[in-house]
Amino acid sequence: MSTQMRYLVYDIETVTDKILLQRVLYPELEAQEEEAYQKHLAELAEEGRDFINPAFHRPVTIGVVAVNSDFEITKIGLLGKENPGTRGLVEHFWETYNQHRPVLVDFNGKSFDIRVLELWAYRLGISIASFHFEKYGPRNRYSEERHFDLHEFLTNFGAARWKGGLNLFSKILGKPGKMKTQGHMVQELFDQGKLIEIDDYCLSDVMDTYFVFLRTLVLRGIIDLDREKFLVNAAQDQMGAMQDKEGFLKDYLENFRFWDPEQI
Repeated sequence: MSTQMRYLVYDIETVTDKILLQRVLYPELEAQEEEAYQKHLAELAEEGRDFINPAFHRPVTIGVVAVNSDFEITKIGLLGKENPGTRGLVEHFWETYNQHRPVLVDFNGKSFDIRVLELWAYRLGISIASFHFEKYGPRNRYSEERHFDLHEFLTNFGAARWKGGLNLFSKILGKPGKMKTQGHMVQELFDQGKLIEIDDYCLSDVMDTYFVFLRTLVLRGIIDLDREKFLVNAAQDQMGAMQDKEGFLKDYLENFRFWDPEQI
């Protein structure tokens, strides 16, 4: 079995950078970042929106699945544990990318996750030259060789509009998808200091992303259903080992199901 990291399946969870939001949008509310944040939420609600622009997001956890050239998981984990905080997270992500140059695999990452991580590299002064300046590199709009955005692939670059996002494609495969924790709850969990719950939610999302990735490989004729089944079985064992060792993915495993074509 190859142990080389050929693919990096990842997901990030973020909260609002209230200080930056106040400084940029509400300079008159100096040192009143919470008031600025609440004011902005109210303004968005008046427009029928609730999502704050990615410019004002701060990563608080990054879940990853390292995958070799045979599409086998070599590691499931969380970045930045040796150096907690946003700086540690972002540095660990880009150090991993610069060292291994994997194909990035995500869901809507080209519009959100990787854009947030790029902006934070800008803020922290981190070189990501290997990511930016290749002619056909991962920043290329239609590149799948260096950055495979599952959302773009499954919507044919926006030609189809499927309701449900990653949750939809996960549940089609019998995987848990969204459970008790939802993305809009991350800010509240963070404010309450419930960082373990955020980490667990992020790992659940990254596992869903991996399983959706496998099915796209079947769709593209790269692997067959027997190989997918083998890889899913192996992933279940690895998640069980992670639960035993670190306590993560308990709810995910309790809601985990195998794809059953007879139930379609």
